[in-house]
Amino acid sequence: MIGKIKFCMVVAVALLSMDAVAGTSAYGEPKDTSKVELSGWQKKGKKLEMGWVDGDRHYRRYASAPQIRTADTLLTVWRGERIGVEALIVSRKDSKPLKVELSDFTDNNGKKVEMPGAKAMFMRYVWGNDVRACGYQSDTVSAYTIADMIDLQGTVCTVEAQSVRPVWCTVEVPSDLVPGIYHSELKLVTAKGNKTVASIGLDIEVLDRKLPAPSDYGFYLDLWQQPYAISRYYGVEPWSAEHLELLRPYAENMARVGQKAVTTILFYEPWGEQSNDKFEPMVQTSRNADDSWEFDFTIFDRYVDFMAEYDIDTAIECFTMVPWEMKFRYFDKNAGEYRFLEAVTSSDEYKELWTAMLTSLAEHLRTKGWFEKTYIFMDERSLDQMKDAVRVAREAVPDFKMGLAGNYHAELVDVLESYTLGAGTAFSAEEFERRREKNMISLVYTCCANPAPSQFVSNDPDDGTYLPVYATAAGFDGYLHWSFQNWNNDPMRDTRFFLFGAGDTFFIYPDGRSSVRYERFAEGVQLSEKIRILREDFEVSGDIEGLKALENAIAPIRSNAMSNAVPSSMIINDLRKEIAELSR
Repeated sequence: MIGKIKFCMVVAVALLSMDAVAGTSAYGEPKDTSKVELSGWQKKGKKLEMGWVDGDRHYRRYASAPQIRTADTLLTVWRGERIGVEALIVSRKDSKPLKVELSDFTDNNGKKVEMPGAKAMFMRYVWGNDVRACGYQSDTVSAYTIADMIDLQGTVCTVEAQSVRPVWCTVEVPSDLVPGIYHSELKLVTAKGNKTVASIGLDIEVLDRKLPAPSDYGFYLDLWQQPYAISRYYGVEPWSAEHLELLRPYAENMARVGQKAVTTILFYEPWGEQSNDKFEPMVQTSRNADDSWEFDFTIFDRYVDFMAEYDIDTAIECFTMVPWEMKFRYFDKNAGEYRFLEAVTSSDEYKELWTAMLTSLAEHLRTKGWFEKTYIFMDERSLDQMKDAVRVAREAVPDFKMGLAGNYHAELVDVLESYTLGAGTAFSAEEFERRREKNMISLVYTCCANPAPSQFVSNDPDDGTYLPVYATAAGFDGYLHWSFQNWNNDPMRDTRFFLFGAGDTFFIYPDGRSSVRYERFAEGVQLSEKIRILREDFEVSGDIEGLKALENAIAPIRSNAMSNAVPSSMIINDLRKEIAELSR
């Protein structure tokens, strides 16, 4: 189906034996046979060259190479910031196996400076398309490859004749680094003999400003997790020691962007089996012979404790009192089998089940010290269903917090402690203020219904940066996305899924490989933090001119809202420059 395969050598991660691990041995990139413009390859040029390029566009593998700038690039950063910058290798002839590496950073006196998080990585091409919508996808939709995967493990690659290969460089600036300018080089070297065939300079200007640790970000990030995709992909028992070990790279990736919430599942499949991997419950619900209900929270506790190891413990979100299919699986002890209770929110059976569940859950949470940070969460449910669920919950446990990601309902604004609105809608200024006074969480989300700016693999990379900044500019506390690692059957090579646009179902690839979308999104979270910190500093110091300049800087993203009339890259690039100047 994907035609001829061109192999790149990939260093495997020693998580399990190669027989047991899918995707960690050498894998083949899909060979793109779609039509692209080729005339530029007829122009004369160097056999092999490398230069820094704008990270706000995609570079097709076989299309005529763009003009690249080979001069040094300078990035302005804060201490504690993680930055990403993209380079492009252009090859007019088949190359030998190559490696990329960042040299040690030095200060202006030539003294070596430790940058433990600095690394250069090849980017990998995966299947995608231009579908940016919800619903079943036609088999006739044209596909092409996009360099989205950032391959932390892939250290060696060949570059075909008349093709390009993007390179991603990450630098994690230490929080205690002395402000100043630091120098490094990105080197392209032969895998055999380590001969340098190209090099370009990378300078970073570190300002006397500092970001907090991600766990202390004020920005509220809520990425819903799918841990069962990992256990299925690697063929391990869910919630075994092996499973938890395999989950670590994904928890680390969320933690470094400041993830706040843990996604927990109370009953089987809250989303009506629309995902590739079924959401198994983290609570075992059983019905005894006398028709009483019994609940086992062993797995629930295991996952919450695991995520807390990464400081992802601000909130526990429990799904859900109102699933997309109104049926609840339980184990019938008398019959010795699993059964489903079908019950609508207005029924007596529903009230009986959820009174028992919520009462037991609340007691357990109070024992663990987790009750105050737990939310019973619903996703895109109707007003009538929400009112029923709130009524039942309040009668069972009056102080249980409730949450919804969905449409705006005036009746719920002052009721739901966590309320996430779809992009394109917002609370009024008065509603935002009332919710802040009550310490309620107000977020915005995008999904398959939002073509752009959005997180599909074909979106402009700066869309990812735009979304968190838009959330901040519009007055929200943060951003929510429904799928962090909800994989298809071939996530190493393909971002498409039959029910959603390509890339909508996951940010992170197997073995914890990041994506351009996620790295650009992380930049947006950091940019939002800078806005928050600058605003607070200007307010405390009474710097009226600074506040005015800051508000003017974010005005375009607020006024453009979620429109795609102006490219996100134009807005974000201007904002980056303004924030850098205001940070001096």
